[in-house]
Amino acid sequence: MDGTAVRPRRDEYPALTRAAVVDAARRLFAEKGFFQTTVQEIAKLSRVSPATVYAQCGGKQGLLRALMDNWTRASMAERVQREPLTGGDASLVLRALAAAYLHITEEWGDVIQVVIDVAPHDDESRSVLATAHKRHHHSLAVICRHLEDIGALRDGVDARSATRIITYYYGLNGLLRTREVFGWSLERSNEWLLTQVTAAVLRSPATPGDA
Repeated sequence: MDGTAVRPRRDEYPALTRAAVVDAARRLFAEKGFFQTTVQEIAKLSRVSPATVYAQCGGKQGLLRALMDNWTRASMAERVQREPLTGGDASLVLRALAAAYLHITEEWGDVIQVVIDVAPHDDESRSVLATAHKRHHHSLAVICRHLEDIGALRDGVDARSATRIITYYYGLNGLLRTREVFGWSLERSNEWLLTQVTAAVLRSPATPGDA
């Protein structure tokens, strides 16, 4: 034997149960909406009792809090640190940024939409959403300052206005809004948004004969 302690199965049960309940809540919140979903429905889908939903997960509010925590840990700031956002090719910087938006939306778009829907009616959700907006703005401002430093922004656009322009198009839920309006896939929505942002903030590439 290698001496590694074996965790008893009964010790794993609470964590597995909680994960199943959180997954069920996420699915139902996305399909029906937070306020339309009942604890009984969550319990049925996750195959536990309603009492377990309250005891282990704090009911609907506790489940929403868990989903918000999971989303905010996977923030754009963490994602973009792994992307080439400090290079000298501005178009590649924006494409990497767009890839980060797409990744976050694919992974957490349903949770983002639930939080946006609930925020006007719930102080905690409103606070989480405000924090997410603040973190997004900070991460984006760093990228736009880099674009300004390498001389990539078009005339009349500085880092501050570039941050506002990109937020206007993307924000936390720009991909979701674009998909809903046009009926496109997230991938096509992302390409369209990237085209709009590139035209709005970047200096046009030099052409032969430019002096």
